[in-house]
Amino acid sequence: MCSRSKSYLLIAALLVASAAGAAQTAGEYRARALEAAQAKKWPEAIALYRQALELDPKDAVTHYNLGAILLAQIDIKDALAELRAADQLRPGDAGIECSLGRAYLQNGQPADAIAQFRKCLPLRPKDAEGRYYHGIALGQEGETKEAVAQFRQAIAIQPEFGPAHQSLGVALRRDGDEAQALEEFKVAAKLMPDNPIAWCDLGLALKSNGDNHGAVDAFRHALAIRPDYERAQYGLGVALKKEGQNEAAAAEMQTVSKQHQQRALRDQVQKLLLDGAGFEKQKKPEQAKSAYLQALELMPDSAAAHMALGILYARSGDAGQSAEQLRQATLSDPDAADAHYNYALVLAGSGESDAAGKELMEAISIEPEHFEARMQLGLVLMREKNYEDAAAVYREAIRRKPRSAEAYNNLGLVWLDAGDPRKAKEALKQAVQLKPGYAVAHYNLALSLHQMGEDAEAQRELDRAYKLDPRLNRQ
Repeated sequence: MCSRSKSYLLIAALLVASAAGAAQTAGEYRARALEAAQAKKWPEAIALYRQALELDPKDAVTHYNLGAILLAQIDIKDALAELRAADQLRPGDAGIECSLGRAYLQNGQPADAIAQFRKCLPLRPKDAEGRYYHGIALGQEGETKEAVAQFRQAIAIQPEFGPAHQSLGVALRRDGDEAQALEEFKVAAKLMPDNPIAWCDLGLALKSNGDNHGAVDAFRHALAIRPDYERAQYGLGVALKKEGQNEAAAAEMQTVSKQHQQRALRDQVQKLLLDGAGFEKQKKPEQAKSAYLQALELMPDSAAAHMALGILYARSGDAGQSAEQLRQATLSDPDAADAHYNYALVLAGSGESDAAGKELMEAISIEPEHFEARMQLGLVLMREKNYEDAAAVYREAIRRKPRSAEAYNNLGLVWLDAGDPRKAKEALKQAVQLKPGYAVAHYNLALSLHQMGEDAEAQRELDRAYKLDPRLNRQ
């Protein structure tokens, strides 16, 4: 086999952090997406499901799974598109129809949601959650009595379904049945003791029923859970005034006013961040930069704005400005693992390996399951020729994610660069067993076999790598 220089090893190492090799099957992408979803790595799961659909666009289950994740992540437009595709590919599937109903509801289309629930729920007699969402949709359409019936059905199926008791209370209150609404709010607060909305609704009901003392206690319960809950703060002020505690009531109302101003500021900053992200998608970096800078003028300590601007600078090739913004993001929110991670990437790209390593370790200490930070830390240590520590990082990554072919591949790269082809071979064999279509791992395995003198097997692995990804033959 042709001999290759070791310079390719670092190129391969950089590849594994962002890509898994060119020629994977839809099934492999689906399996990896499921694994990512189970680990609650939602962006990774979404990307992998989309890659699976590029290869197999008519798989209804993949459209459904992707739609369900997008719905949970409040990406409603894309969720609707995926769930509609699943519904077209598998018409009459009650599970898909009910999920589509939820998506319509979250998209502000209650009438369409009701139509879906009326199709799917007769086929799902034990679906308490579906009846709960059906009730919400009916309530939004003003069909209060039907909403009450759906909430009662949900509770009959699942008696300790707290949100259904709470929503039933709201529907009964709107229907004028204050006494029964109060009973439902009491049950909801008991079932959901950590839910500030449940306690606030209970406070409002107690106040309406003339129990101002009980209302004060309920509102204070809500505020103990969520101190910036404006609705509860206002309710507390009114209840205190009715109790004759005028000074305390005035203090609460003043707090409400301040919180309202702070909320308005946060909402404005959030809108600017969303605008900036939209401009980036439209390939308008200058408009995105302007939006992020406006956000920082309004809220100079916004870690999210510093991070967004830092990433934008990094994409444009301005490492200095990027590093400064990301450094400020870590100062504004020292507990933001992604801020430390992104700062580390820029530092590593600028050759500041020691500083990058420290930031990556900080990200891992904040979020031990931050797999990408572990992968990058291993690369940084390997570039510094700190092979034992790099290997330890990847062994820990493998312990936490035993089916990660990427971690095994990078462990193999560490030993290849350290001049230990036997250990490299062991790790790389695991990588290709876990992911047979992983071209880079086959290529690196060929390198290790060649260094051990097993040239026939090395050539076979090299041929597999080139077949899976012809681009490797041009390295």
